[in-house]
Amino acid sequence: MSRYGRGPPPDTSRMVSLKVDNLTYRTSNEDLEYLFEKYGKVGDIYIPKDKYTKESRGFAFVRYHDKRDAEDAMDALDGRMYDGRDLRIQMAKYGRPENDRGGARGGRRDRSRDRSRSGGRRRRSRSKSKSRSKERRRSRSRSVKREEDSGRDRSRSVKRDRSRSAKKERSRSAKRERSKSAKRERSRSAKREKSASGKRERSRSAKREKSASGKRERSRSNEKSRSRSVSRERPRTKSKSRDKSMSREKSRSRSSSRDA
Repeated sequence: MSRYGRGPPPDTSRMVSLKVDNLTYRTSNEDLEYLFEKYGKVGDIYIPKDKYTKESRGFAFVRYHDKRDAEDAMDALDGRMYDGRDLRIQMAKYGRPENDRGGARGGRRDRSRDRSRSGGRRRRSRSKSKSRSKERRRSRSRSVKREEDSGRDRSRSVKRDRSRSAKKERSRSAKRERSKSAKRERSRSAKREKSASGKRERSRSAKREKSASGKRERSRSNEKSRSRSVSRERPRTKSKSRDKSMSREKSRSRSSSRDA
């Protein structure tokens, strides 16, 4: 549909037409006008539609009053992403058909000739529209498949990232557990070493105490035995000295009696 109705705009011979390809089926004239009017005054916008389905055929014609504006728009918008698609813009090699309303009025002969010609054209246009509709359906199915494939690839990539992150987290947790268990084992071995060394020191000190006490007991017993032997020897020496003194006295008394 044109911005000026079904027919062509007035005085289009001086306008420059751009062909815009790879449009979505929901793109409207207002969308294109908002997109192209930034680069100059737009004279006409025409989106061809299928005669039976009434859907857009995926391309449009945008006319500018000035050729420089058309060139600026083509340089700026060609290859730009719009509504999920890359626009393809070029100078139109042929303009929109001028006889959108069915041609000029004439006599009956002209009408009959026009009807016969229009019948052949309609048949051709129907066959062309059918083939185009098939191509559109195929392109739609392909685009849907591509979107599904892209969604599957995205989900696969997300799953891969999640699995990788989960593996990394598991490895990190395993390393942490290993380090914790190693630290625990080290602390336990250190405690065991300390306890074993303490037991050894205690046993050594106990042995030393026992040996010292044994030595003391031995020295005490030796001293007691010595004191007992000394005490036993003293009365014997006393008795011997007594006997000696008695024998001396007797010998003296004997000698004195002899002298008398």
